[in-house]
Amino acid sequence: MNARRVLAVARKSLSQFRHDKRTIGFVVGMPLLMVIAFGYTFGGEVSHVRTLVVNDDAGPFADRLLENVTGDALDLVPADSLVAAREDVRTGRAWAVLGFPENFSADLAARRARVLVVLDGTSPPIVAAVLGSLRAAAERAFAGAGAAALSVEEEFVYGSADTRFIDSFAPGIVALAVLLVTSVFSVIIIVREKTGGMLERLFATPLTSGELVVGHALALGVVAFFQTSVVLGAVLLLFQVTVVGSVPFAFGILLLFAVGNQGLGMMLSAAARNELQAIQFIPLILFPSLLLTGVFFPLEAIPEGLRGLSLAVPLTYAGAALKGVMLRGWGVAEVGGDLVALTVYASLTLLGAALLVRRQA
Repeated sequence: MNARRVLAVARKSLSQFRHDKRTIGFVVGMPLLMVIAFGYTFGGEVSHVRTLVVNDDAGPFADRLLENVTGDALDLVPADSLVAAREDVRTGRAWAVLGFPENFSADLAARRARVLVVLDGTSPPIVAAVLGSLRAAAERAFAGAGAAALSVEEEFVYGSADTRFIDSFAPGIVALAVLLVTSVFSVIIIVREKTGGMLERLFATPLTSGELVVGHALALGVVAFFQTSVVLGAVLLLFQVTVVGSVPFAFGILLLFAVGNQGLGMMLSAAARNELQAIQFIPLILFPSLLLTGVFFPLEAIPEGLRGLSLAVPLTYAGAALKGVMLRGWGVAEVGGDLVALTVYASLTLLGAALLVRRQA
């Protein structure tokens, strides 16, 4: 082996990076971004869980217990009635309700006190945070005998005490799988035609950029159809994930999400000069989707200052819609806002792809 020739090849490879500022930025910036993102978001404690409080206690003990709910795990919000509070949980405006009956203080003195906890059981980490915070507050407020005299009556609006972790994060994982396949295929497809000279030849014909984008979207839609079928089928058949809503509706949400991913991938592909630059866009899609959308852990586990960023990530809406349909049995009315966001996402990315493809050809 000739060392001079080896070094010549190495210099040649490095010279390609010298003239590609985007790649240099990616090599330097992406690892730093990954470390910061994981450090600030991954595996955080659940915080600021919206919890409604219906306190009808005629005595002082319910107030004493609530005063001992410390930390930022729960955001306690007074509510007028259990009926209204349950409705807020049913519609997704709150995660839990703490209900104290009128005779709570008297019953606690008689060692038979009961507190009602109404829960959205679709997220086991949040259920654990609510119940854990309540029990810890009781220990602090009534130290020992008083805490032992308190019983917790759990009522689940959705899910149950037996809801598995896989049930809660399966909708997000399914959406993430669709995102990865459709976006990766789409990122490569246009830049490959561009570098091979095919794009210029196609535009020498009467073909418009819109027709090109829609044609690619149709082809990738077929791929997305079968891929969605495989992923959703595996989740249902292999892992027996609980689904209380409409499976066809969930399938339709995934297809709509896939269309938007195709448009996004083609937009990024059109902005890249070669396949190396195109591949660099994939982590920019992947890491926000992993860390800012509640796929692996609730949004309440993300630092509060970063939660607003989740609104800019399309997987947030796809995951929320799928979770609502699969775990809560929601229909179009309940997930309408998420469907509108996904429709806007698909429309804007396909339009952007059509404009960029013609400009970059």
